[in-house]
Amino acid sequence: MAPIGRREFLGTAASVALPAAAQQTGRVVVVGDVHGDLDRLVDVLSMAGLVGDRQEWTGGTAQLVQLGDLVDRGPRSREVIEYLQKLEKEARKAQGRVWRLIGNHEAMRMFGDLRDVPAQEYGLYANRKSQAAREKLYQLHIAQMEASGDPRKRLDLSLGYRQQWEKEHPLGEMELLQAFSAQGVYGKWLVEQRAALRLADTLFVHAGISPKYAEWSESRLNSRVKEELTAGGRQGEDAVCRDLEGPLWWRGFAQDSEASLEAHVGQLLSRHGVKRIIVGHVPTGGRGVVSRLGGKLVLADVGLSSQYGGRRACVVIEGGVAAALDQGKRLQLK
Repeated sequence: MAPIGRREFLGTAASVALPAAAQQTGRVVVVGDVHGDLDRLVDVLSMAGLVGDRQEWTGGTAQLVQLGDLVDRGPRSREVIEYLQKLEKEARKAQGRVWRLIGNHEAMRMFGDLRDVPAQEYGLYANRKSQAAREKLYQLHIAQMEASGDPRKRLDLSLGYRQQWEKEHPLGEMELLQAFSAQGVYGKWLVEQRAALRLADTLFVHAGISPKYAEWSESRLNSRVKEELTAGGRQGEDAVCRDLEGPLWWRGFAQDSEASLEAHVGQLLSRHGVKRIIVGHVPTGGRGVVSRLGGKLVLADVGLSSQYGGRRACVVIEGGVAAALDQGKRLQLK
């Protein structure tokens, strides 16, 4: 659902500076894809000892790494973002830290791709100006189609056509897009996310680093992704954030054989100076946290959202050792 003029209607944004270099101290908890399920997020953070009964930060100097895909599919994406924003502030006061990685679903929203936004979420953004905003977009749509010069695109401007268009563009859509633009209340926060994060001996990425990007440094990946997010996706179909082999989309770490991955993963570990890579993006299908290549590669999208089974599991790194915390039980990764 990406009609002509919708993102252009919102304008562009200025560049955003990169955050300071990451440092690791003490315990690190790694949580995979959330997909708009606030209750399951709170459950897993509580299990890991990061939040208390009032959902406040109790993790002290621990660090939380969230691997991206906070939004879409589940109905509470907005609440998930606002909750993590709150935890960020509370963790900093306790000398802890909350890190967020950009996922493909955050990028999709920022680029105007709303295919996985639940219908009920639009109403959260609607206000008294929504009708006028939608009318303006409709008139822009009609004007662009009529000016196309292509007789095949002549419109049947019947009541039925308009009703169908309004069904595809619910009230609140324009406000949601504005909120997730690079200048919007949530977009400004999202462009500060990283595509790759290294904490001590672990590299975190939402989906993975394919051979196509094997020579890219952490800083280069972060700079390019932030540039594309800030520009609202106008770099074309070859943009890193849209590339199926890019760090937000590549599924090879989960789907390719260990034999075919071994040399590539070894090169990545050496290049980035780490001993493991942890990713989300591809649900593990009820298996919880999955270790590959003897722990050099860890798959942490456990299907936390109730949309994917609601598995209460995460990764915990302490003293340089990574383990799974699954339904309250600590499991060694092999």
